[in-house]
Amino acid sequence: MQDNARKITYGAMMIAFFAILLAVSLYTPLLGSVTMFFIPLPIILYRLKYDRTSSFLVYATGVVLSLLIGGILLVPFAIVHGILGFIIGETIMMGKTRLYIFMASGLTLLITGMVVYVGAVLFFGFNMIDELMTAMQDSKEQMTSFMSKIGGLPANYDEVVTSSLQVYEYTIPSIFIIGAFMLAFILLTLNLGVAKRIGFEVPKFPPFREMKLPMITVVLYGAILLIQLFADVVPGTNLYLVIVNATTVLRFLLLLQGVSLIHYYVNEMKLPKVATVVATIFALVLAPITTMLGILDTGVNLRAWLRKDKSK
Repeated sequence: MQDNARKITYGAMMIAFFAILLAVSLYTPLLGSVTMFFIPLPIILYRLKYDRTSSFLVYATGVVLSLLIGGILLVPFAIVHGILGFIIGETIMMGKTRLYIFMASGLTLLITGMVVYVGAVLFFGFNMIDELMTAMQDSKEQMTSFMSKIGGLPANYDEVVTSSLQVYEYTIPSIFIIGAFMLAFILLTLNLGVAKRIGFEVPKFPPFREMKLPMITVVLYGAILLIQLFADVVPGTNLYLVIVNATTVLRFLLLLQGVSLIHYYVNEMKLPKVATVVATIFALVLAPITTMLGILDTGVNLRAWLRKDKSK
């Protein structure tokens, strides 16, 4: 009886905490931009302490309460963050590695985000992608008008900008995938950091400098480049959509691999931490070179050469 009372009391506290985070994120723009990253935390904490069924009831109650706080528009927001918190807590309790938890969290955000997008289109007639492209088109027209007035409109400006907007529209799927996993990483880092400080045992990520993509990544990237070189890839076709999105994702991964190599080199040289920050900034500014380093590190293992040179 005493354990049940504690479980119910702690559940009520976590539901209230969940509701407060939702309300602050909705009604307080400045502070809400911070609290929104911690909305999954109450569900995570409860799952780390109590069983799966009770945790799901706490999550469901929090979603119902969100309807009372912010109406129907807040419910998808609560569902996405709540189920993410449940998945994170569940995978931790299953003893999974942090990489596994990260992949599960990223896929959860990806799937729930797609469901929310489809639901918004079907039930509310709101297409976020169309709205975004319309806003970008309006910005383009305003910029064109402004530059025309000051006499600074370069040659082929309209064609270049229109082509850029089309490429951006085609790469929205890959951008959404990258964004989902980046958000998952940020949410994991923040929420598990808080859980650890409270006293819960959570898994750790290996150092970023130890990141190593599989060789198949370079093989796929090379295959895509060959297809673009020898095949007639017409913009707007299914083949073009697959290639442009696959290229975007692979280049992002290889860029990360290049940054990881730089972190590894700075660590091997035993340079101060500020050198890592400065090197990362330069690596992102010189992204094409960093991506090439990532390709070489994945394909020929540059780290082995660095270790060999250091041992001499």
